[in-house]
Amino acid sequence: MPGFRVLIIESDAEEAGRLRDLIRACAYTSPSGCTVPAETWCVDSFAQARSMIGRVAPNLVLFGPASARVATAGELRQLRQQGGLAPIPILFVQDLKSACAGEVPKADCDDIVIKPYNPGLMEMKLASIRRFRDFNRSLITQRDRLRRHHADFLQEQANAREIFGNLGNESCLDDTDAIRYHLSPRAVLNGDLLAATYTPDGKLVLMLADFAGHGLAAAVGAVPLTSIFYSMMPRGFSFSRVLREMNRKLFDLLPRQMFCCLVMLELDPRRNHLRLLNAGMPSPCLVRADGAQELFVSRHLPLGVLADDQVDTAIVNYQVRAGDRLFLWSDGIHEARNLRGEHFGEERLLALLRKGAESGEAPSRELQDFDRILVAVNAHAAEQHDDLSLVELDLSKPSLTKGDCPAVDYSGVRRGGRIGEWSIEICLAQEELREADPLPHLLSVLVQMPGAVRFREDLAIALGELFRNAMEHGVLGLDSSIKNTDEGFVRYYDLLEERRQQLDGGWIRISLRCDDWGGGGELQLQVEDSGSGFPPCTRSGRGVYSGRGLAMLRTVCRNLEFSPGSSLVRAVIAWGDGQPTDGENGGAKTVQTPTVPV
Repeated sequence: MPGFRVLIIESDAEEAGRLRDLIRACAYTSPSGCTVPAETWCVDSFAQARSMIGRVAPNLVLFGPASARVATAGELRQLRQQGGLAPIPILFVQDLKSACAGEVPKADCDDIVIKPYNPGLMEMKLASIRRFRDFNRSLITQRDRLRRHHADFLQEQANAREIFGNLGNESCLDDTDAIRYHLSPRAVLNGDLLAATYTPDGKLVLMLADFAGHGLAAAVGAVPLTSIFYSMMPRGFSFSRVLREMNRKLFDLLPRQMFCCLVMLELDPRRNHLRLLNAGMPSPCLVRADGAQELFVSRHLPLGVLADDQVDTAIVNYQVRAGDRLFLWSDGIHEARNLRGEHFGEERLLALLRKGAESGEAPSRELQDFDRILVAVNAHAAEQHDDLSLVELDLSKPSLTKGDCPAVDYSGVRRGGRIGEWSIEICLAQEELREADPLPHLLSVLVQMPGAVRFREDLAIALGELFRNAMEHGVLGLDSSIKNTDEGFVRYYDLLEERRQQLDGGWIRISLRCDDWGGGGELQLQVEDSGSGFPPCTRSGRGVYSGRGLAMLRTVCRNLEFSPGSSLVRAVIAWGDGQPTDGENGGAKTVQTPTVPV
């Protein structure tokens, strides 16, 4: 039990002795039942008291009747300051028989002890001061504990902020001026998450997520989400496969009251194809070049809510045109409140975008729209109640493409270490075609070959195009002419998903053979499917939204061969100098190009 210490200041030694005996007689019984007498020290002057107070750390200072008469307000303040944060009660003894009783500075002391002394009343006063001392000590202990916890919390947040900052190191957000973004967390950590990367075949994938709540609890969900995003997307896993994996991981990890609203989009700049999933986020707005607006409403529950997702049916497909821009935002924009509690709302946002389109201030209009929204939201909001995020993409800017389409190159820039001679052949049956995502696994195997990493992007483009051609047109029997209109473009991808889920037969065989003759070589890709083969050559021009795969293959392949009636396609990626693949043409590009969609 902590002791109780009393410092007595009294110049009259006899009076000081009486006070000491009186205090010692007042036993104190603690809540635990222990009885300990108070410790007392007697000094005869204020100067001695000041020298003692640092060593004794008294719980009470008692001015005897003689000392109380000469004590000043300044001396009392000095005693209190020496006590530090722990307040020291000061009691004065007032002798009612003394002629100078009225000179006691009552306003500067905490209580008065009347002489002649009443032992019972004195015991009550000391017990009250002890309780005050214990209460104050408890407050100081709690204060110190809170300070330690707050310091630990700030350090943890600083560490977490650094970790989360490192998670975005793989982002390509700052690699292009076609993406503008603004992230404003309400707390130290942001519950909103923005990530972007490229797939091996050059598609841009961007994700804007908003976890329920804000601060550390919300931001912690960013770890599994970004981990999946940045590990699977650059390896070429499909858009829907990554979303399913995210939902599964968040459902397993997050507590039931937490979930993640998310918008993720995949933009193929070469095909001008936009795929998007909105899972509980405010509707992104596609602003066409003519000012028309299209909203992508949520068609899926937030991720982490249900174990079984419906990602495939919730993904929408859009054709991108020149001048199209896409705006995404978190609910912090919608729910920004003014002093009257009014939300900023979606209508104000759309009105701002319409105003920008009607003003016709291009080419700087897109800058003004983004800035105009931020200025309007900040002017509307009395204070920030939630994390706030805004993203704008200029969908038709060439800088969104990861480099340009590689030109056919026979000059030997791919010279380097020997790539080696090897061959691989795999055959995918109906089950794998319906459920699996074989390209990332195949690519990951291929890039393990010596030197093959230099062909990673060309391999991804060529394999992707050949596989999609075999899957969509060969196995599933889809006709690219369906995509000749905007409505048909969307219908085409709806049919693709529908037929894939109902697939009950078919196969695709993929063969690769690498020949390296030193200083040059070639990689032969051969893809065959169970379909009825390419249609007869019609010489009709390609459709608005079809036939682009063939042009893309030409940019990365030296040779491309296929014939009407056959379901076999051969493509050759070559590098360096050396033995030509076609003796008659001396290695020149030879493409047999019947106008069939690839």
